[in-house]
Amino acid sequence: MNILFLDSIDRETFGGYENWIRLAATWFAERGHEVTVAGRSNSEYLRRLHDACPQAKLVELPISGDFNPRTIARLKRYLEEHRIDWMTVNFNKDVRIGGLAARWSGSTRVIWRMGLDITRDGFVHRFLTPKLVDGVFVPSHGLKRQVTRFGYLTDDMVKVIHTGLEEKQFARPDDAAARWVREEYELPSDSIVAVSSGRFVDQKGHVYQAEAIARVVTDRPDIRFLWLGDGALRDALERKLESLGVRNSVVFAGMLDNTDRELAGADLMVHSAVDEPFSHAVLEGMRAGLPLVATRVGGTPEAVVDGRTGLLVPARDAEGMAEAILSLVADRDRMTRMGRAGQERWRQEFTVERMMERVEQYVRSVLDGAGAARAR
Repeated sequence: MNILFLDSIDRETFGGYENWIRLAATWFAERGHEVTVAGRSNSEYLRRLHDACPQAKLVELPISGDFNPRTIARLKRYLEEHRIDWMTVNFNKDVRIGGLAARWSGSTRVIWRMGLDITRDGFVHRFLTPKLVDGVFVPSHGLKRQVTRFGYLTDDMVKVIHTGLEEKQFARPDDAAARWVREEYELPSDSIVAVSSGRFVDQKGHVYQAEAIARVVTDRPDIRFLWLGDGALRDALERKLESLGVRNSVVFAGMLDNTDRELAGADLMVHSAVDEPFSHAVLEGMRAGLPLVATRVGGTPEAVVDGRTGLLVPARDAEGMAEAILSLVADRDRMTRMGRAGQERWRQEFTVERMMERVEQYVRSVLDGAGAARAR
């Protein structure tokens, strides 16, 4: 197949969707398919894709408005010249640029891989979107319910394909990693380490985790919380922790390129998001063999099996989160069992190989006309 990944992400950003393209482009290229990635000129997205998948062709597009005729015409010519069978699109802008170019070319199918709910109830969305896309897939049933609520994306048009992570081996217990984490972050050698990973934005719910921490350390002062990430709310979160008297119980590790050692050396993961279509961080915790305390939002219950691979609590419920953490750390054997069960669940359901097999099967169904139907 000849495949094109279109993404109009700004020049500086390389986020979760771009990482998904990296995985998908590499997977298809390694299996002999012709792969093209298209985006803004001089973008971090194209630079990283070139490094990760050098066999892919790069196309720099003059992206501005949603209906730029020069961009659409150039993309249309590329689709025809390279006989592109299907393309994936990211933003609403990509749906319009890519969809119009594909309809003009007459042969390329358009598949919208949507990782966040960016649907809108405006006329342009209702009228154009179902005419410009041949299929949609999302990473969770929770997100599917959101994106189909307006009706122009129908239930049979949207496929759920869970996100997958690359294979990595984590052994538990990892005494060397445990020692390293405690030395690197100046934690007591006998402390229990609860790790969290995510940007410091409202969506991730760190403020509620901070309130839970205040309750937890009253009973278990030996627990330390390692927060991986950064963001606009960092200063506000530090002030919140200070006001609760637990600033010394939390370590801000910053934004790290690789968190494998931190995950390997931790004892459990806490995920406090208030909205989460499907969490990469949760999958990373499962892959590392960590038991989880996570909020019951979005796609998280599709990954975490409550009572078997972790404990689920309501969003914004600091008291419930604290009780779940205290319950978990009180039974080390239970933590071990949950961690192993989570790791096995990741291995069975959430690897890149599993994800991409499902993507390829879905794409072929769309190309064969058996998948999502184009609006009549």
